[in-house]
Amino acid sequence: MKNYIIFILSFNILFSCTQVNSNGEKTITQGQDTLASVEISTSKIDALNTLSEIDETETNSFLFKASGIEPGWLLEISEFKIKLVMDYGKDSVILDNKGGVINGKEDYHYEIQDKDISKSFSVKAMNKPCIDGGSGDKKDRVVVVKYKGKTYQGCGSFVK
Repeated sequence: MKNYIIFILSFNILFSCTQVNSNGEKTITQGQDTLASVEISTSKIDALNTLSEIDETETNSFLFKASGIEPGWLLEISEFKIKLVMDYGKDSVILDNKGGVINGKEDYHYEIQDKDISKSFSVKAMNKPCIDGGSGDKKDRVVVVKYKGKTYQGCGSFVK
């Protein structure tokens, strides 16, 4: 019984210091004094409305995705960015896409050369059908990525 009373008192002390009112404001009090007051979102719709008000000058929807295994890697190419995640997520890089837009007719090649091999990057998406080694799915392109002295091979397709 004694432990139960201590638990209830501790619970009241911990949770009586913060209150959320119906206006979506969080008030932190100590005794009768207000220490802080913060407005919080009361619904997911508020968050969506806030996101929709953000003016994006460049949309960055991915046009092409590729992946491979041993070690696992993922490549996403958009009109403005190239994102590469390597070694099962242990390493990643995001680059500006200065190689042009990838399309359905021509091979895509983009390369950054540097004397320091750890800063060199290249991606080739060759217009040849490919069977994904992990899933067995048929993909549009054979993809070869070179980064930090390693070569990653796999398959990719256009995002629909």
